[in-house]
Amino acid sequence: MQRINHLISQVSALLVLFLAGSAFFLSFESLRDLAVQMGVAEGIAWLYPAIIDGAIIVFSLSVLRASLARERTMYPWVLVSVFTLLSVVLNIIHAQQELLAQFLAAIPPVALFLSFELLLAQLKETAVRLEAQNSLAEINREIAEKESKMDEIVRERSATIEKLEREIGRLTEHKNQLSSDMHIHSISPELKKPSESVTIERARQTRTAKKRELMHQLLETFRTKPNATLSELAHIIGRSKSTIGGYLSELETAGLIQKSELGWSVIQSPGD
Repeated sequence: MQRINHLISQVSALLVLFLAGSAFFLSFESLRDLAVQMGVAEGIAWLYPAIIDGAIIVFSLSVLRASLARERTMYPWVLVSVFTLLSVVLNIIHAQQELLAQFLAAIPPVALFLSFELLLAQLKETAVRLEAQNSLAEINREIAEKESKMDEIVRERSATIEKLEREIGRLTEHKNQLSSDMHIHSISPELKKPSESVTIERARQTRTAKKRELMHQLLETFRTKPNATLSELAHIIGRSKSTIGGYLSELETAGLIQKSELGWSVIQSPGD
């Protein structure tokens, strides 16, 4: 359909251009002959129709330019009307005294005016349509560029936040481990009784077992909620986000879980 419309527009423009050229030629010959009859030399008599009918074309182009530029078009329209009327009157004067001859003589300048204005209207519609298409393409290109930049910024910030959370989790776990070791070593050898050593060892085993239980609970959570956030995991497990981050780092290092676009996926359980 678009090709057919384009073909029709081209054929219409050619026919309108042919009509305007024919009308210009007929009016040109009548005005030139009238100038010769009025005593103007034949060598320069052609300037009169060129000025009168040519002015119609020039002023019509001025109307088109002002319209596309969104300027006032009243003054060029007045000039077009005046010179069209002048051409009609002079063509009638050149004709014979019969009414039919005068009517035929008035047709070329009127046809020139109407056909040329029709051609300019088609050109204006084409220019407006092309401008709208270019503006729409420019807007779409700017939107695509903005979306691409926003996606890149979001990815970078998400990666940075995830890295910081993991680092904080590792540091917190390491700090807790150092505090525990320093507390144990700070007890003097004289005060370390066999019963206290057993108690410390049991406490350590209890923490290790609890940690394994929590990691197993994390794995079970990821089987049902692979996209769970640190806040959700902290609420489910009952530990801080930094501790959860440390657990995730250990599980990922051990090859038990893997991060993908769909979230965390469990590769295997510790007991598998």
